[in-house]
Amino acid sequence: MVKNNFHQEILKEIKKYSGNEVPNREGFGLKYVGTDKVSYHLNTKDTRQIAKGFTKVNQFDLDQYVELIDSLYRGESHDEINIAAKIIEFSPEFRKQFDVNYLDSWLENVHGWAETDTLCQMAFTDIDLLSNWPNWQKLIKKLSTDKNVHKRRASLVLLTKPVRLSADSKLSFLAFENIDKLKSEKDILITKAVSWILRSLIKNHQQEVAKYLDKNLEILPKIAVREVTTKLLTGKKYIKNKPIK
Repeated sequence: MVKNNFHQEILKEIKKYSGNEVPNREGFGLKYVGTDKVSYHLNTKDTRQIAKGFTKVNQFDLDQYVELIDSLYRGESHDEINIAAKIIEFSPEFRKQFDVNYLDSWLENVHGWAETDTLCQMAFTDIDLLSNWPNWQKLIKKLSTDKNVHKRRASLVLLTKPVRLSADSKLSFLAFENIDKLKSEKDILITKAVSWILRSLIKNHQQEVAKYLDKNLEILPKIAVREVTTKLLTGKKYIKNKPIK
C-alpha cells in the first residue's frame, strides 16, 4: 500500500488520465519497452503532463522530493517509474541538491531499456554531471561494474546526452573508459547502449571515435560497428535500404 501522500495524488491522476482503475499486462507495448511491470498504459503526452503539472502545483523541500521519488520507484506500475523520472527532469533545482547515490537505489526497480533511459538519458544534463563531477564520476564507475545489467546500461546512457552537449574531456574520457569495460558483453541492453554512446560522442570527438572504432573492430558489438560507421560516413544512424559498405 502506498503511504506517501504525494504518490497517492499522482496515482489518482494516473487513473484519471488512463481510465483504468487497475493496471494490467495487456498489449505489445510492455514487451517492446522491456518492462516486467503492469501498466495503466499512459501515453507519453499524459505522462509528461502529470509530472509537469505536479511539479508546478506542489512546492517540495529536498526531503519530500526524495521521499516521493523513492516511493514512485517502489511502485508496481511502469507508469509510476516513468513519472518519477519526468519529475526529476522537470526539477532542475532538485537535481542540483540531491545525493547522486540515490540513483543507485532507484535503478534497483527499473527493468528494460525504456525505464532505464527515461531516468538516465532524459533526466540529466552535462551541467548536472559537471557541477558535481567527483560524485557523478564515482557513481558511474560503480554502475559500470554492477551485476545488474540495467545499472551497467545506465553507466553508458547517463553519458549519452552530456557527451553530445559538451566537449569536456572529463565526460568523454569516462565514456570511452566505460565502453572499454562493456564492449565485449552480448546482452542487447549493453550492445545497443555501446552503439548509442559512440554515436553521441561523434559530435564533439569524431576523430577519437573513428580511431577507437578502427582499433576495436573485432571486439565491439557488430551493431555498434555498423551504426557508428554509418554515422561517421553519413551523419545518420542508418540509411534506409542503402547499407553502408
